[in-house]
Amino acid sequence: MKLLKHFDFQHMNALDLNDWTIVERKAWANREIQVYVNHPKNLFFNQGLVLQATHENDVVESVRIHTQDKFYFKYGRIDIVAKVPKGKGTWPAAWMMSQRELHGGWPRSGEIDIMEHVGNRLDEWLCCLHTESHNHTTKSEYVSAFHVPGLSDDFQTYSIHWKQDSIEYLLNDQSMVTYHRGEDNRDASSKGWPFDDDDFYLILNLAIGGTLGGPVDFSMFPQQYIIKEIKIYQD
Repeated sequence: MKLLKHFDFQHMNALDLNDWTIVERKAWANREIQVYVNHPKNLFFNQGLVLQATHENDVVESVRIHTQDKFYFKYGRIDIVAKVPKGKGTWPAAWMMSQRELHGGWPRSGEIDIMEHVGNRLDEWLCCLHTESHNHTTKSEYVSAFHVPGLSDDFQTYSIHWKQDSIEYLLNDQSMVTYHRGEDNRDASSKGWPFDDDDFYLILNLAIGGTLGGPVDFSMFPQQYIIKEIKIYQD
């Protein structure tokens, strides 16, 4: 496979805004409690790109960045080397959304969750796909949870191999699960599998609390989600 893009955060000292946008707004989904900010204390480089959540003056501040309208692609293998935080209430994620939303807004054009982890379920890696027919509101999404002892102790490589009719998830190059279009009597149309007709862009964020993040331990702050690098390959 050919290397399409390499975000080598270990050798950067500033985020390339030709590729990335830094979100600045209050949380707007899933009842999360953080405010997303563009502050040097929340977004900086140390061993890689650090997304740091802080709690000061009764306000939780954190970071969300994305490549929408700047860098997007269709199909390939994505490797993300990252270390997740341990604090209860943390909810780091690496995920992808449709660039053009050809089928409409969420979840109709699809969501690919490469990695989700919540501190209240320490060392459990969540691998999930959301579509119009199959998403968490209908409790029929493509989802797997893997408890990996020591997952949060160090950097791990979270990967997907995205093809027209399947998405394979790998941890440290070991295949963990593959989702196939229409499997288990799921909808095989674009309502059930909108991952074959549009480019997708990347999102990295550290959410706090909310419907998945759960109860927050306010004594845990600051908490860091560190991304060393992202590599994207295509055939």
